[in-house]
Amino acid sequence: MTAHNSTGMMRVFLVQTAQGLNPSSGGYKANVNLLRTLSNQGHATAQICYAIEDEIHHYARRAELNGIKPNVTKTALSVVDPAGEAHKLVIKTFTDEYNVHNEDTRDYLERDVLTKRMASLVKLFSDHITEFQPTHVIFNDPVTMKISALHPNRSTFKRIDIIHTAEQLPFGPFVAGVDGHCLSPTVENRMLRELDGIWTVSKAVKDYAWNHGRLMTTFLVHPPMTYLDTVTGGMPVIRNNIDKEEIGMVNPCPHKGLPILVALATKFPHLNFVTWKSWGSQPAHIAQLQALPNVTIEPTTRNTDEIWDRIKVLLAPSLWYEAWGVVVTEAQLRGIPVIASNAGGLPEAKIGLPYCIPVKEVTGRRHANGDYVVPTQDITPWEKALEKVMADREEYQALQTLTATKSSEWLRGLCPRAHEKWLLSMMEQK
Repeated sequence: MTAHNSTGMMRVFLVQTAQGLNPSSGGYKANVNLLRTLSNQGHATAQICYAIEDEIHHYARRAELNGIKPNVTKTALSVVDPAGEAHKLVIKTFTDEYNVHNEDTRDYLERDVLTKRMASLVKLFSDHITEFQPTHVIFNDPVTMKISALHPNRSTFKRIDIIHTAEQLPFGPFVAGVDGHCLSPTVENRMLRELDGIWTVSKAVKDYAWNHGRLMTTFLVHPPMTYLDTVTGGMPVIRNNIDKEEIGMVNPCPHKGLPILVALATKFPHLNFVTWKSWGSQPAHIAQLQALPNVTIEPTTRNTDEIWDRIKVLLAPSLWYEAWGVVVTEAQLRGIPVIASNAGGLPEAKIGLPYCIPVKEVTGRRHANGDYVVPTQDITPWEKALEKVMADREEYQALQTLTATKSSEWLRGLCPRAHEKWLLSMMEQK
Protein backbone atom coordinates (compact mmCIF):
# COMPACT_ATOMS: atom_id res chain seq x y z
CA MET A 1 0.00 0.00 0.00
CA THR A 2 1.34 3.45 -0.87
CA ALA A 3 0.02 6.92 -0.15
CA HIS A 4 2.12 10.02 -0.46
CA ASN A 5 1.73 13.44 1.07
CA SER A 6 3.08 16.64 -0.47
CA THR A 7 3.41 18.47 2.85
CA GLY A 8 4.59 15.73 5.22
CA MET A 9 2.16 17.04 7.82
CA MET A 10 -0.42 14.35 8.55
CA ARG A 11 -1.24 10.78 7.55
CA VAL A 12 -4.85 10.08 8.52
CA PHE A 13 -6.23 6.52 8.61
CA LEU A 14 -9.99 5.97 8.95
CA VAL A 15 -11.78 2.73 9.78
CA GLN A 16 -15.20 2.89 8.13
CA THR A 17 -17.84 0.46 9.41
CA ALA A 18 -20.64 1.33 6.97
CA GLN A 19 -21.50 -1.23 4.30
CA GLY A 20 -20.52 0.01 0.85
CA LEU A 21 -18.44 2.88 -0.47
CA ASN A 22 -21.40 5.22 -0.80
CA PRO A 23 -23.98 4.53 1.93
CA SER A 24 -26.86 6.93 2.41
CA SER A 25 -26.22 7.58 6.12
CA GLY A 26 -25.16 11.02 7.32
CA GLY A 27 -22.46 9.48 9.51
CA TYR A 28 -20.76 7.89 6.54
CA LYS A 29 -20.94 11.14 4.55
CA ALA A 30 -19.28 13.00 7.42
CA ASN A 31 -16.50 10.41 7.72
CA VAL A 32 -15.63 10.14 4.05
CA ASN A 33 -15.81 13.89 3.46
CA LEU A 34 -13.42 14.44 6.33
CA LEU A 35 -10.89 12.30 4.45
CA ARG A 36 -11.60 13.99 1.13
CA THR A 37 -11.19 17.42 2.70
CA LEU A 38 -7.87 16.51 4.31
CA SER A 39 -6.65 14.98 1.05
CA ASN A 40 -7.49 18.21 -0.80
CA GLN A 41 -5.54 20.09 1.86
CA GLY A 42 -2.40 18.08 1.10
CA HIS A 43 -2.50 15.33 3.72
CA ALA A 44 -2.17 11.60 3.09
CA THR A 45 -5.41 9.74 3.76
CA ALA A 46 -6.52 6.12 3.73
CA GLN A 47 -9.50 4.12 4.91
CA ILE A 48 -10.39 0.51 5.47
CA CYS A 49 -14.00 -0.17 4.53
CA TYR A 50 -16.49 -2.78 3.35
CA ALA A 51 -17.02 -2.35 -0.38
CA ILE A 52 -19.46 -3.89 -2.82
CA GLU A 53 -17.70 -5.42 -5.84
CA ASP A 54 -19.18 -3.21 -8.55
CA GLU A 55 -18.41 -0.09 -6.54
CA ILE A 56 -14.67 -0.72 -6.74
CA HIS A 57 -14.75 -0.82 -10.55
CA HIS A 58 -16.91 2.32 -10.61
CA TYR A 59 -14.65 4.29 -8.27
CA ALA A 60 -11.48 3.13 -10.02
CA ARG A 61 -12.89 4.29 -13.35
CA ARG A 62 -13.77 7.70 -11.91
CA ALA A 63 -10.23 8.02 -10.57
CA GLU A 64 -8.81 7.32 -14.03
CA LEU A 65 -11.07 9.95 -15.58
CA ASN A 66 -9.63 12.44 -13.07
CA GLY A 67 -6.04 11.56 -13.97
CA ILE A 68 -5.35 9.45 -10.87
CA LYS A 69 -4.03 5.89 -11.13
CA PRO A 70 -6.34 3.67 -9.02
CA ASN A 71 -3.68 0.94 -8.59
CA VAL A 72 -6.22 -1.78 -7.78
CA THR A 73 -4.71 -4.77 -5.97
CA LYS A 74 -6.31 -8.02 -4.80
CA THR A 75 -5.31 -10.39 -2.01
CA ALA A 76 -7.11 -13.05 0.04
CA LEU A 77 -7.27 -13.56 3.80
CA SER A 78 -8.31 -16.82 5.44
CA VAL A 79 -11.02 -16.35 8.06
CA VAL A 80 -13.09 -18.79 10.11
CA ASP A 81 -16.77 -18.14 10.79
CA PRO A 82 -18.47 -18.80 14.18
CA ALA A 83 -19.43 -22.29 13.01
CA GLY A 84 -15.79 -23.16 12.34
CA GLU A 85 -16.04 -23.03 8.55
CA ALA A 86 -13.03 -21.56 6.72
CA HIS A 87 -13.57 -18.85 4.09
CA LYS A 88 -11.48 -16.54 1.96
CA LEU A 89 -11.98 -12.84 2.57
CA VAL A 90 -11.13 -10.93 -0.61
CA ILE A 91 -9.25 -7.70 0.08
CA LYS A 92 -8.92 -5.07 -2.61
CA THR A 93 -7.08 -1.78 -2.37
CA PHE A 94 -7.36 1.22 -4.68
CA THR A 95 -6.96 5.00 -4.78
CA ASP A 96 -10.09 7.00 -5.60
CA GLU A 97 -10.65 10.28 -7.43
CA TYR A 98 -10.09 12.26 -4.21
CA ASN A 99 -6.67 10.63 -3.76
CA VAL A 100 -7.96 8.69 -0.75
CA HIS A 101 -6.52 5.17 -0.46
CA ASN A 102 -9.21 2.55 0.29
CA GLU A 103 -8.96 -0.93 1.78
CA ASP A 104 -11.54 -3.18 1.40
CA THR A 105 -17.54 -8.95 20.13
CA ARG A 106 -17.91 -8.51 22.93
CA ASP A 107 -15.53 -11.27 24.11
CA TYR A 108 -12.66 -9.43 22.48
CA LEU A 109 -13.58 -6.12 24.10
CA GLU A 110 -14.18 -7.42 27.60
CA ARG A 111 -11.91 -10.44 28.02
CA ASP A 112 -9.37 -10.22 25.19
CA VAL A 113 -10.81 -13.48 23.84
CA LEU A 114 -9.97 -13.81 20.15
CA THR A 115 -11.97 -16.20 18.01
CA LYS A 116 -10.21 -17.26 14.81
CA ARG A 117 -12.39 -14.88 12.83
CA MET A 118 -11.72 -11.94 15.14
CA ALA A 119 -7.99 -12.72 15.21
CA SER A 120 -7.93 -12.55 11.40
CA LEU A 121 -9.69 -9.18 11.36
CA VAL A 122 -7.54 -7.75 14.16
CA LYS A 123 -4.43 -8.76 12.23
CA LEU A 124 -5.86 -7.28 9.02
CA PHE A 125 -6.61 -3.91 10.63
CA SER A 126 -3.31 -3.85 12.55
CA ASP A 127 -1.22 -4.72 9.48
CA HIS A 128 -2.75 -1.94 7.40
CA ILE A 129 -2.22 0.57 10.19
CA THR A 130 1.42 -0.53 10.41
CA GLU A 131 1.90 -0.26 6.66
CA PHE A 132 0.29 3.19 6.34
CA GLN A 133 2.24 4.64 9.31
CA PRO A 134 -0.48 7.13 10.27
CA THR A 135 -0.20 10.18 12.43
CA HIS A 136 -3.91 9.80 13.28
CA VAL A 137 -6.27 6.80 13.41
CA ILE A 138 -9.96 7.73 13.31
CA PHE A 139 -12.94 5.42 13.96
CA ASN A 140 -16.47 5.23 15.31
CA ASP A 141 -16.53 1.65 16.58
CA PRO A 142 -15.27 0.04 19.82
CA VAL A 143 -13.34 -2.79 18.14
CA THR A 144 -11.04 -0.38 16.31
CA MET A 145 -10.73 1.66 19.47
CA LYS A 146 -9.27 -1.41 21.18
CA ILE A 147 -7.17 -2.56 18.20
CA SER A 148 -5.55 0.87 17.96
CA ALA A 149 -4.95 0.98 21.73
CA LEU A 150 -3.02 -2.32 21.62
CA HIS A 151 -1.17 -1.63 18.38
CA PRO A 152 2.62 -2.00 18.70
CA ASN A 153 3.09 1.45 17.12
CA ARG A 154 0.54 3.06 19.43
CA SER A 155 2.92 5.83 20.53
CA THR A 156 3.35 7.07 16.95
CA PHE A 157 -0.26 8.10 16.21
CA LYS A 158 -3.22 9.91 17.78
CA ARG A 159 -6.53 8.11 18.28
CA ILE A 160 -9.82 9.88 17.54
CA ASP A 161 -13.40 8.64 17.91
CA ILE A 162 -16.32 10.20 16.00
CA ILE A 163 -19.62 10.17 17.89
CA HIS A 164 -22.51 10.17 15.42
CA THR A 165 -25.28 9.13 17.82
CA ALA A 166 -26.03 9.24 21.53
CA GLU A 167 -26.45 5.46 21.30
CA GLN A 168 -22.69 5.11 20.72
CA LEU A 169 -21.93 6.51 24.16
CA PRO A 170 -21.66 4.07 27.08
CA PHE A 171 -23.86 6.05 29.44
CA GLY A 172 -27.15 7.94 29.56
CA PRO A 173 -30.68 6.83 28.69
CA PHE A 174 -29.88 5.82 25.10
CA VAL A 175 -26.88 3.57 25.72
CA ALA A 176 -26.90 0.66 23.21
CA GLY A 177 -30.30 1.77 21.92
CA VAL A 178 -29.39 0.78 18.35
CA ASP A 179 -28.10 -2.64 17.29
CA GLY A 180 -24.31 -2.77 17.03
CA HIS A 181 -23.77 0.34 19.14
CA CYS A 182 -21.92 0.21 22.45
CA LEU A 183 -21.29 -3.52 22.89
CA SER A 184 -19.58 -3.25 26.30
CA PRO A 185 -20.43 -0.02 28.17
CA THR A 186 -17.98 -0.44 31.06
CA VAL A 187 -15.01 -1.20 28.82
CA GLU A 188 -15.91 1.44 26.25
CA ASN A 189 -16.38 4.09 28.95
CA ARG A 190 -12.81 3.48 30.10
CA MET A 191 -11.36 3.37 26.59
CA LEU A 192 -13.06 6.62 25.53
CA ARG A 193 -11.24 8.49 28.30
CA GLU A 194 -7.88 7.27 27.01
CA LEU A 195 -8.30 8.79 23.54
CA ASP A 196 -6.49 11.79 22.13
CA GLY A 197 -9.67 13.32 20.78
CA ILE A 198 -13.41 12.79 20.45
CA TRP A 199 -15.35 14.58 17.72
CA THR A 200 -19.07 15.15 18.35
CA VAL A 201 -21.03 16.34 15.33
CA SER A 202 -23.45 18.61 17.21
CA LYS A 203 -23.68 20.69 20.36
CA ALA A 204 -26.55 18.42 21.38
CA VAL A 205 -24.34 15.31 21.40
CA LYS A 206 -21.49 17.23 23.05
CA ASP A 207 -23.88 18.28 25.84
CA TYR A 208 -25.23 14.73 26.16
CA ALA A 209 -21.70 13.33 26.57
CA TRP A 210 -20.90 15.85 29.29
CA ASN A 211 -24.22 15.81 31.14
CA HIS A 212 -24.52 12.02 31.31
CA GLY A 213 -20.90 10.93 31.43
CA ARG A 214 -18.73 13.98 32.20
CA LEU A 215 -16.91 13.16 28.97
CA MET A 216 -15.10 16.05 27.32
CA THR A 217 -15.51 16.15 23.54
CA THR A 218 -14.93 18.59 20.69
CA PHE A 219 -17.90 19.82 18.68
CA LEU A 220 -17.21 20.48 15.00
CA VAL A 221 -19.82 20.89 12.27
CA HIS A 222 -19.38 18.42 9.43
CA PRO A 223 -16.72 19.41 6.88
CA PRO A 224 -18.29 21.80 4.34
CA MET A 225 -17.51 19.31 1.55
CA THR A 226 -20.22 17.07 3.09
CA TYR A 227 -22.81 19.44 1.67
CA LEU A 228 -21.30 20.46 -1.66
CA ASP A 229 -22.61 19.10 -4.95
CA THR A 230 -21.04 15.67 -5.47
CA VAL A 231 -20.66 16.18 -9.22
CA THR A 232 -19.42 19.77 -9.51
CA GLY A 233 -17.86 20.20 -6.07
CA GLY A 234 -19.61 23.58 -5.88
CA MET A 235 -22.62 24.91 -4.02
CA PRO A 236 -25.75 22.75 -4.38
CA VAL A 237 -28.19 23.63 -7.15
CA ILE A 238 -31.22 25.53 -5.82
CA ARG A 239 -34.49 23.81 -6.74
CA ASN A 240 -37.69 25.63 -7.65
CA ASN A 241 -40.14 22.97 -6.54
CA ILE A 242 -43.20 25.11 -5.91
CA ASP A 243 -45.23 23.13 -8.44
CA LYS A 244 -44.14 19.71 -7.17
CA GLU A 245 -46.82 17.72 -5.37
CA GLU A 246 -45.02 15.26 -3.08
CA ILE A 247 -44.03 15.55 0.56
CA GLY A 248 -40.92 13.49 1.31
CA MET A 249 -39.47 11.64 4.28
CA VAL A 250 -36.30 9.56 4.51
CA ASN A 251 -35.88 6.45 6.71
CA PRO A 252 -39.43 5.90 7.97
CA CYS A 253 -39.35 4.11 11.32
CA PRO A 254 -40.87 4.83 14.76
CA HIS A 255 -38.03 6.83 16.31
CA LYS A 256 -37.60 8.83 13.08
CA GLY A 257 -41.23 9.95 13.36
CA LEU A 258 -43.20 7.30 11.48
CA PRO A 259 -46.32 7.91 13.66
CA ILE A 260 -46.34 11.57 12.63
CA LEU A 261 -46.01 10.68 8.95
CA VAL A 262 -48.87 8.17 9.20
CA ALA A 263 -51.06 10.69 11.02
CA LEU A 264 -50.43 13.40 8.40
CA ALA A 265 -51.04 11.07 5.47
CA THR A 266 -54.33 10.00 7.11
CA LYS A 267 -55.36 13.59 7.84
CA PHE A 268 -54.62 14.79 4.28
CA PRO A 269 -55.72 12.02 1.88
CA HIS A 270 -55.59 14.52 -1.00
CA LEU A 271 -51.84 15.11 -0.51
CA ASN A 272 -49.15 12.80 -1.88
CA PHE A 273 -46.35 11.52 0.34
CA VAL A 274 -43.20 9.64 -0.67
CA THR A 275 -40.69 7.88 1.58
CA TRP A 276 -37.25 6.42 0.96
CA LYS A 277 -36.35 3.35 2.99
CA SER A 278 -33.08 3.35 4.93
CA TRP A 279 -31.34 1.55 7.80
CA GLY A 280 -34.21 1.91 10.30
CA SER A 281 -37.06 0.85 8.00
CA GLN A 282 -38.27 -2.63 9.01
CA PRO A 283 -40.97 -4.71 7.23
CA ALA A 284 -43.53 -3.89 9.92
CA HIS A 285 -42.92 -0.17 9.45
CA ILE A 286 -43.27 -0.41 5.68
CA ALA A 287 -46.49 -2.39 6.07
CA GLN A 288 -48.04 0.57 7.91
CA LEU A 289 -47.26 2.83 4.97
CA GLN A 290 -48.43 0.33 2.35
CA ALA A 291 -51.90 0.53 3.92
CA LEU A 292 -52.09 4.22 2.97
CA PRO A 293 -53.08 4.86 -0.67
CA ASN A 294 -51.44 8.31 -0.81
CA VAL A 295 -47.97 7.12 0.28
CA THR A 296 -45.34 5.93 -2.21
CA ILE A 297 -42.45 3.83 -0.87
CA GLU A 298 -39.10 3.97 -2.64
CA PRO A 299 -35.95 1.89 -2.04
CA THR A 300 -32.87 3.36 -0.42
CA THR A 301 -31.08 5.76 -2.72
CA ARG A 302 -27.45 6.83 -2.66
CA ASN A 303 -28.21 9.59 -5.17
CA THR A 304 -30.06 12.18 -3.10
CA ASP A 305 -30.68 14.31 -6.21
CA GLU A 306 -33.51 11.83 -6.84
CA ILE A 307 -35.10 13.18 -3.67
CA TRP A 308 -34.42 16.89 -4.22
CA ASP A 309 -35.69 16.83 -7.81
CA ARG A 310 -38.96 15.29 -6.70
CA ILE A 311 -40.30 16.75 -3.46
CA LYS A 312 -41.88 20.06 -2.52
CA VAL A 313 -41.36 19.72 1.24
CA LEU A 314 -39.22 17.46 3.43
CA LEU A 315 -40.52 16.06 6.71
CA ALA A 316 -37.98 15.30 9.45
CA PRO A 317 -40.21 14.41 12.43
CA SER A 318 -37.57 12.56 14.48
CA LEU A 319 -38.53 11.56 17.99
CA TRP A 320 -35.13 10.30 19.16
CA TYR A 321 -32.05 12.28 20.20
CA GLU A 322 -30.99 13.18 16.67
CA ALA A 323 -27.27 13.92 16.38
CA TRP A 324 -27.62 16.52 13.62
CA GLY A 325 -29.79 15.54 10.67
CA VAL A 326 -27.66 15.77 7.52
CA VAL A 327 -30.69 15.31 5.28
CA VAL A 328 -32.25 18.47 6.76
CA THR A 329 -29.21 20.57 5.89
CA GLU A 330 -29.00 19.03 2.42
CA ALA A 331 -32.63 19.89 1.64
CA GLN A 332 -32.40 23.45 2.93
CA LEU A 333 -29.27 24.16 0.91
CA ARG A 334 -31.35 23.36 -2.16
CA GLY A 335 -34.14 25.73 -1.16
CA ILE A 336 -36.50 22.94 -0.11
CA PRO A 337 -38.49 23.84 3.03
CA VAL A 338 -38.16 21.38 5.89
CA ILE A 339 -40.70 20.77 8.62
CA ALA A 340 -38.67 19.19 11.42
CA SER A 341 -38.98 18.31 15.07
CA ASN A 342 -36.82 19.89 17.76
CA ALA A 343 -35.34 16.55 18.85
CA GLY A 344 -31.64 16.45 19.74
CA GLY A 345 -29.50 18.32 17.24
CA LEU A 346 -32.23 19.03 14.66
CA PRO A 347 -32.57 22.70 15.73
CA GLU A 348 -28.86 23.07 14.88
CA ALA A 349 -29.42 21.58 11.43
CA LYS A 350 -32.40 23.90 10.95
CA ILE A 351 -30.15 26.97 11.59
CA GLY A 352 -33.12 29.01 12.81
CA LEU A 353 -35.31 28.44 9.75
CA PRO A 354 -39.04 27.58 9.95
CA TYR A 355 -40.46 25.08 10.90
CA CYS A 356 -39.03 23.39 14.02
CA ILE A 357 -41.86 21.80 15.99
CA PRO A 358 -41.62 20.64 19.64
CA VAL A 359 -42.19 16.92 20.20
CA LYS A 360 -42.20 14.43 23.04
CA GLU A 361 -38.91 12.59 22.51
CA VAL A 362 -38.28 8.93 23.30
CA THR A 363 -36.95 8.40 26.80
CA GLY A 364 -34.86 5.29 26.21
CA ARG A 365 -37.58 2.77 27.05
CA ARG A 366 -37.83 0.04 24.44
CA HIS A 367 -40.26 -2.62 23.31
CA ALA A 368 -39.30 -6.30 23.39
CA ASN A 369 -38.33 -6.11 19.70
CA GLY A 370 -35.83 -3.34 20.43
CA ASP A 371 -37.83 -0.40 19.04
CA TYR A 372 -37.99 2.68 21.24
CA VAL A 373 -41.32 3.28 22.97
CA VAL A 374 -42.65 6.35 21.13
CA PRO A 375 -44.81 8.79 23.15
CA THR A 376 -48.12 10.00 21.74
CA GLN A 377 -47.61 13.23 19.81
CA ASP A 378 -49.63 16.40 19.28
CA ILE A 379 -50.16 16.40 15.51
CA THR A 380 -51.92 19.79 15.34
CA PRO A 381 -48.81 21.98 14.78
CA TRP A 382 -47.62 19.57 12.07
CA GLU A 383 -50.97 19.76 10.33
CA LYS A 384 -50.99 23.56 10.40
CA ALA A 385 -47.42 23.90 9.12
CA LEU A 386 -47.88 21.38 6.32
CA GLU A 387 -51.20 22.83 5.19
CA LYS A 388 -49.78 26.35 5.08
CA VAL A 389 -46.67 25.41 3.09
CA MET A 390 -48.53 23.19 0.63
CA ALA A 391 -51.57 25.43 0.04
CA ASP A 392 -50.17 28.99 0.24
CA ARG A 393 -47.98 29.72 -2.80
CA GLU A 394 -46.78 33.06 -1.42
CA GLU A 395 -45.78 31.42 1.86
CA TYR A 396 -43.93 28.68 0.01
CA GLN A 397 -42.09 31.08 -2.31
CA ALA A 398 -40.97 33.30 0.58
CA LEU A 399 -39.86 30.30 2.64
CA GLN A 400 -38.03 28.77 -0.32
CA THR A 401 -36.06 31.99 -0.89
CA LEU A 402 -35.28 32.44 2.80
CA THR A 403 -34.23 28.79 3.13
CA ALA A 404 -31.87 28.87 0.17
CA THR A 405 -30.33 32.23 1.09
CA LYS A 406 -29.75 31.60 4.78
CA SER A 407 -28.46 28.05 4.24
CA SER A 408 -25.95 29.16 1.61
CA GLU A 409 -24.70 31.91 3.92
CA TRP A 410 -24.32 29.36 6.71
CA LEU A 411 -22.32 26.94 4.57
CA ARG A 412 -20.02 29.68 3.23
CA GLY A 413 -19.43 30.80 6.82
CA LEU A 414 -18.00 27.44 7.94
CA CYS A 415 -14.24 27.16 8.33
CA PRO A 416 -13.00 24.61 5.76
CA ARG A 417 -9.86 23.97 7.84
CA ALA A 418 -11.47 23.51 11.26
CA HIS A 419 -10.91 19.74 11.35
CA GLU A 420 -7.39 20.04 9.95
CA LYS A 421 -6.46 22.59 12.64
CA TRP A 422 -7.91 20.39 15.37
CA LEU A 423 -6.03 17.30 14.22
CA LEU A 424 -2.80 19.26 13.79
CA SER A 425 -3.10 20.65 17.31
CA MET A 426 -2.94 17.10 18.68
CA MET A 427 0.51 16.63 17.16
CA GLU A 428 1.81 19.43 19.36
CA GLN A 429 0.62 17.59 22.47
CA LYS A 430 2.81 14.94 24.10
